[in-house]
Amino acid sequence: MSSLYFWVAGALSAVWFAVHLFVGGREIARPLLLATALDPVVRHTQYLCWHFTSVTIATIAGFFFWSAYSGVSAFAAAGTVLALGFVVVGVGLVLGLKESHLKLPQGWLFLPVAGLGLYGLLL
Repeated sequence: MSSLYFWVAGALSAVWFAVHLFVGGREIARPLLLATALDPVVRHTQYLCWHFTSVTIATIAGFFFWSAYSGVSAFAAAGTVLALGFVVVGVGLVLGLKESHLKLPQGWLFLPVAGLGLYGLLL
C-alpha cells in the first residue's frame, strides 16, 4: 500500500518540476538572465542555482517513482528528506525575509509531497 503514496508523491513532484521549468523559466530564469544591472557572476550563479533546483526536484520525483517501482523504501526516505528540506527553507526563509507566502508559495508546495512520503514510510 505504501507504494501508492510514493507513486502519488512522485507524480506531484513531477508536476512541481514541470511548473518550475515552464512557469519558473518564463517568470524567473529568463528575467534573471536579462537583468544586466546585476554583476554577471551574480546573475550566472543565480541561474546555475535555478538549474540545481531543477535537478533536485526531478531527483525527488525519481526517488519516489523508483521506490514505488522497486519497493526499496530508502529512495522514498531520501525524497521525503529533500521535500522536507524544501518545506523548511521555503517556508522559513520567506518568513525570515518578511515576504508574503502568497508571492513565494514554493515551500508549501512540497508539504504534501513530504507528507505523502512520510505517511508511506510509516505504513
